[in-house]
Amino acid sequence: MFIVVVEDERGALVRETTLVEGQLTVGRTAENDLILESSTVSRHHALLTIDGFVASIADLDSANGVFVDERLITGPTPINESSRVRIGEFRLFLERATGRMRAPQDGLSTAIVNAEQAHAKLVITAGNQAGRELMLFERIVCVGRTDENDITLADTSVSRHHARLKLQDDRSYALTDLNSSNGTRLNGKRLTAAARATHGDRLHFGNVECLLVDAQGRSRGRRFDPRWVKYVGAVVLAAGAGALVSLLFR
Repeated sequence: MFIVVVEDERGALVRETTLVEGQLTVGRTAENDLILESSTVSRHHALLTIDGFVASIADLDSANGVFVDERLITGPTPINESSRVRIGEFRLFLERATGRMRAPQDGLSTAIVNAEQAHAKLVITAGNQAGRELMLFERIVCVGRTDENDITLADTSVSRHHARLKLQDDRSYALTDLNSSNGTRLNGKRLTAAARATHGDRLHFGNVECLLVDAQGRSRGRRFDPRWVKYVGAVVLAAGAGALVSLLFR
């Protein structure tokens, strides 16, 4: 089973389609299985075929052609997860569905390694995954939406290859955005170049908000408790309610 991933020229996710086996038609009009609404795409542009574990793509006499790894194809062409397919202004990738199906359950995923070997961790601080932790083991950690990254963030706002964290000799990190479509922010500021990150800093990968702490959960010397997210929310609501009551009974 494959997932067909389509991105625009900026790397933003356009849509995903699961294909177990058979054929998938690609084109501009509604009768296609995969519709790409653009003048650069023909009405009936391409045909993607899955036969067991083998995938191939063919051009259907389109005006602008189909490119695989930047080469214009002239007949049915085998493709795999490392192939780069270009149709008009769109890029198409194949991903194994087995790895992608785990992601919505975990929010984040990484290799199973002894937690004592980690040098830090990211804790999600917002959304329905708040409090979930991800250990950082490698000196260079790549963050992105797909399974070939060290950290996989299952969110459409995250690019395939989104950002990189590199551990420095002073135990800080060099945080670099990898030309992601929705950007990487450090303490609210969008990165335009590599920046220094330390424990206690807030990192945003697209819409996914994380806190960087050490492996024991300490943030600049104080232990991070993910329950603070709920406590702060309760305090804010209580304060707001008190202010409203005060205004009403003046």
